[in-house]
Amino acid sequence: MGNMKKANYIISVIMLLIGVGIVALASSLKIKLGEGDPGAGFWPMMLGVLIIVFSVCLLFSTIKNKEKLEAKAFTIATPANIRVYILFGIIILFCLILYFLGFYVGALLFIPAVMYLLEVRSVKKIVLTTVITLAAIYVLFGMLLNITLPAPIFMR
Repeated sequence: MGNMKKANYIISVIMLLIGVGIVALASSLKIKLGEGDPGAGFWPMMLGVLIIVFSVCLLFSTIKNKEKLEAKAFTIATPANIRVYILFGIIILFCLILYFLGFYVGALLFIPAVMYLLEVRSVKKIVLTTVITLAAIYVLFGMLLNITLPAPIFMR
């Protein structure tokens, strides 16, 4: 348990570093303004810049309201926060599975895991949602747009 001021400082610095990292990685991708397609680096660059801007806003807001924020308690281990940490873990696992086993296997595991975390307990709803979502993604991206989603590492 700590105070909100300290938590805001830590979060703003961490997010600032993440934003800078995203901008650095996005700068290696092409950005073409004014030609219709902005290029692969446009949206990651925008995301990185927005994260930096919001991190700086949080930092200044914390400095401005530091007396109020010192009085507010901040607890990391509330049940709601633990669910968020579990979701972060599921997303990291999805990224690993995406790399090694491909998109469809990753999504096949990711969608039910997130639904269960969000307290959906009906197996019928979980299966139906997963199947319909994967079928829609396959039809939309695989067939209509002819976009290849990440394949398993052994099929590359």
